[in-house]
Amino acid sequence: MQNAGMTALGLNWRYLAFEVHPDNLRAALEGARSMGFLGLNLTVPHKLLATQMMDVLDETARAWGAVNTVRFEAQKDSGAWRPLGEFTEPGGLKIRAHGFNTDADAMSRSVREDLRVDPTGARVLLLGAGGAGRTAALKLASENVGLLYLINRTASRAAAVADEIRRRFPQVRIVLNYPGPHETVDLVLNATSLGLQAADPSPLDAGAFTLSRAGRSST
Repeated sequence: MQNAGMTALGLNWRYLAFEVHPDNLRAALEGARSMGFLGLNLTVPHKLLATQMMDVLDETARAWGAVNTVRFEAQKDSGAWRPLGEFTEPGGLKIRAHGFNTDADAMSRSVREDLRVDPTGARVLLLGAGGAGRTAALKLASENVGLLYLINRTASRAAAVADEIRRRFPQVRIVLNYPGPHETVDLVLNATSLGLQAADPSPLDAGAFTLSRAGRSST
C-alpha cells in the first residue's frame, strides 16, 4: 500500500519492513537516522518503548503515551525544523526524531466510518491493554464511551490502564472483566497480537463471551 502510494505520487522512495528485537530498538532508530531514512513506522512491541527514544513528541504521542510513526527532521538556517524529505542534501545536517501517534484517530475514524458505531455512550469490549490497546482505551474514554470492558492476558497491565482512565476521565465506567452472561455490547475491538498470523486462535474466551452478543467487531 505504501509503495503503491509513493509510486502514484512519483516519489523515488521505498517502504521496507524490518524485524527488530526490542533490545535493539534504540540502535535501529539511530541507524535509520544515520542512513538518512525520512521516517518509519513502529508496531508491536515497540510503541511504548519508543516514547523514551524520541527527541520530541507530537501532541498525539504525548496524549496517548505511544509512538507508531517517526519523522526525521533537519534544522534550516532559520532554526525551523522541517521533514528530512524537503532537503536535497541531508548529509551533515543535525537530525532529530519526531514521534507521532496515528493509532488513536485512525481507530476512532474506522469505528465511526467503517463500522458506523458512535463510541459516545457505547458499550465496548476491548481485548488488549498493551501499546495499541492502551491507546484505544484512552481514546474511547476521551470520547465518553458509555461502558468499557477491558480484558488483558496480564491483569496488572489492564488494571494500570483502568487506573489511568479513572484519573484522566473519571466519568467513564470501566470493568476489568467480560460482560455478564446476559449483557451485550455495541462493539468488540481486538487490540491484541492474536490475529496477526493465520493460525492464531481467537483472542476471545468463548466460554465467557461470544460474538453473537456484539453489534460490531473489529481488529
